[in-house]
Amino acid sequence: MAAEFVREISEKELVHERLGESFETALSTYDTQRRVQVLIDEFLPRDAIVGKKVLDVGTGLGFFAERLSKLGAKVTAVDIGEGMLRKVRHRVGCECRQVDALGLLDVFGPESFDVVVSSECIEHTPDPGLAIHQMRAVLKSGGYLSISTPNLIWYPIVWTATKLKFRPFDGLENFSTFKRLRRTFAKEGLIIRKEKGLHLFPFQLKAHRTLTWCDDHLQLLKPFMINICLLGQVEDPA
Repeated sequence: MAAEFVREISEKELVHERLGESFETALSTYDTQRRVQVLIDEFLPRDAIVGKKVLDVGTGLGFFAERLSKLGAKVTAVDIGEGMLRKVRHRVGCECRQVDALGLLDVFGPESFDVVVSSECIEHTPDPGLAIHQMRAVLKSGGYLSISTPNLIWYPIVWTATKLKFRPFDGLENFSTFKRLRRTFAKEGLIIRKEKGLHLFPFQLKAHRTLTWCDDHLQLLKPFMINICLLGQVEDPA
């Protein structure tokens, strides 16, 4: 049996763990619910969830694991923060393991899951491309990868807000673009089944009804939206 992947985790990667309770209060319920709705409810077929083995990578406070469990999935939630995992064990009751997103294959082995879901995780790793590679590696043939990450076009605004102390996060923030993620998915043999942008303007402005309308009707502007959401599927040779 191969030894588990080990590397030194930097303090910047543990920002959510360090924030503790303030991380939970800093979250937007609207933003979280929208990502759950899109990555799970809109993107994933029900027959890909019920009774299937699903890996939630970078589970955080467990919102995605909770939704997947309620839909009947056999969920394994992973995070690098043990404090986060304690909350998820209490909240969801699913299997929780302290695992690095860059070392999934060594821990779980190839073709271990029917679905991998990961929301706002890869940007907090030193290598988002490697994180996606690891998620792909543990997927079975025909399996789905449903993922979201912030759009690079918004990075200057986020960086400025951080420097001005308008937001508490000071960790790694390796944002991406639709074009870059499409290339990465293609390299990994993932066929893109669905994609969607979220939040044409900051959700902190509280105009949530307008934001949802924009999400649903203005997808031509998705290259300018704050969050990138993609659903990829491993091609089934059969």
